[in-house]
Amino acid sequence: MHCQLRSADRILFDGSASMVVARSPRGEFAIMDGHAPMVAVLDPGAIRVHAESDTRVFAARCGTLRTTGDRVSLLVESALPVEEIDLGEVGARLAELEESRDERDIEERDYLAIVRTIKEQYG
Repeated sequence: MHCQLRSADRILFDGSASMVVARSPRGEFAIMDGHAPMVAVLDPGAIRVHAESDTRVFAARCGTLRTTGDRVSLLVESALPVEEIDLGEVGARLAELEESRDERDIEERDYLAIVRTIKEQYG
């Protein structure tokens, strides 16, 4: 099936995939070729795209997923390929945000904690 993962400013993946695994508010789910058409809300977390030669992993903020049998499209607020995640930068930013009570900072802190976990797990 054809898979495209994109944010507002970047196409992160555009190619053939055998399976896409993402996280919704109800938990992790997988899409394979021939899946029934659906639209899903995505929670922040790992998106795994199983391509022919390898598996690509992305740390993504919330978004949506739409599938139409032979295509799956993911539109996310933002995402980073796991190979671009710098744990030093993530740790430094988390330290800056540690004491903040601002709602936006809390959301960023939560997302950065997810990014760190994804890097440690898929690395």
